[in-house]
Amino acid sequence: MTHYLSQYAKFQNKIEMDVAARQHIDLHWNAINKTDRAVLEMIRCYSVIYLAAHLKHQTIETKLSLSNSTVRRTLRKLEKLQIIERIHYVRPVMSGLGANIYVILPINDQGNLDRGVEVTEPNQDVVSEAVLEKEPSFYKSQNTKDFIKTSHPAGEKLSTTLFTKMKDILSLTGDSAKTREFFGIYRALSGRMLKFGIYKGKEEVFEDLAYRAMRISVMATKTKRIRNLPGYFSGVLRELIDETFFSDIYQEYTVSVEEFEWNGRAQSNTFL
Repeated sequence: MTHYLSQYAKFQNKIEMDVAARQHIDLHWNAINKTDRAVLEMIRCYSVIYLAAHLKHQTIETKLSLSNSTVRRTLRKLEKLQIIERIHYVRPVMSGLGANIYVILPINDQGNLDRGVEVTEPNQDVVSEAVLEKEPSFYKSQNTKDFIKTSHPAGEKLSTTLFTKMKDILSLTGDSAKTREFFGIYRALSGRMLKFGIYKGKEEVFEDLAYRAMRISVMATKTKRIRNLPGYFSGVLRELIDETFFSDIYQEYTVSVEEFEWNGRAQSNTFL
């Protein structure tokens, strides 16, 4: 029984915890790497039911194929960034320290993006990823008469809302005139993938990734000088797409990992 974990929960439900985990990733995008995100995702998966996870270092090492030193370093880093809290657990019967309890923390930096904090620029320039300059802008490639003669498809109306959101976020940099360029990059990247049947019905997923990439890019301007913000946005969006669609460890679990594994073994036995 692991119901005791509930007393350490920082959220009312799984949805609140998932939102906080995503916000942590967006807020600290430039401070954390794929390994950090993988460990955080594992803690989130194990916290599905009780909103807290009882994990051994060895379990994390085995599941993610990481060394002990890497796991320890990553956990310290997530603690330092106030993304998780590590609670030392004392076994009530046998006494002595057991596996640590890990809890995802609420965001304590809410509103910084909305307040438009002044950008601080380090001495060393950070070279951003090159923008796809030859990618066609969606709005430039459309004939204005088409908007009068034809109605927008359902998916396009969603994109119009995304355009407005992207413009609002970009306005925090003082230059929202380039919104169409950012939107064009999103349309180009998502358009290529939506041609394949495997991504059918994933339009909203791509829009969500574009919105997150926009937030991450604008927040990054607070901590370093970005000479090519559209190129930076393109790089972030590509990485988000890769992690969402091409990485096994970034799955969205609706059950605990233990239950997921048990179901997998049960299904395997049916074929024996």
